[in-house]
Amino acid sequence: MAGLEVLYESAAPSITCTQDALVCFLHWEVVTHGYYGLGTGDQPGPSDKKSELLPAGWNNSKDLYVLRYESKDGSRKLLVKAITMETSMIINVLEYGSQQVADLTLNLDDYISAEDLHDFHRCDPLGPFAVGGEDLDPFGCRRGGMVVDPLRSGFPRALIDPSSGLPNRLPPGAVPPGARFDPFGPIGTSPSGPNPDHLPPPGFDDMYL
Repeated sequence: MAGLEVLYESAAPSITCTQDALVCFLHWEVVTHGYYGLGTGDQPGPSDKKSELLPAGWNNSKDLYVLRYESKDGSRKLLVKAITMETSMIINVLEYGSQQVADLTLNLDDYISAEDLHDFHRCDPLGPFAVGGEDLDPFGCRRGGMVVDPLRSGFPRALIDPSSGLPNRLPPGAVPPGARFDPFGPIGTSPSGPNPDHLPPPGFDDMYL
């Protein structure tokens, strides 16, 4: 996360609550996607300037954060509002040109620890005991705790036949859908001959040999 620690250290003296920390991270996300911060408030002001830092007075209100952004080429402008509602934060983003709006609601306690606001490097593992949990659930109601699941990475992948390497196909339901499963043999082999083991060594099938 290049640049996040530098931004956090520059804003750390003014971060006093969980919503401050979340808005700081939100600002970093917008900046890393090619935008400059302009200032606070709904309307442009005389103190507006393009910067990757948070503008002065960005957290004067702990209940409503209003920040404006402009893309580096000047073609797009964003109005970002973050509204605190008890333990949640509602984030609203408006793109001025197209008038498109996006909303997101986050539970502050799920992402920010109020006791560790100024410990930047502290990060608990996300569900260390949940790895493989979905494989144990026949109904697939839960997700595992893997950071990158090869079966759900978002990239296209070839279908794996779990019966590869077996003389016959596995019965239906032997491998739950979506389970991480290693085939018994090489993937993509053809069952048609010639069989590479058509001349097995003597006694190959003797388990006591």
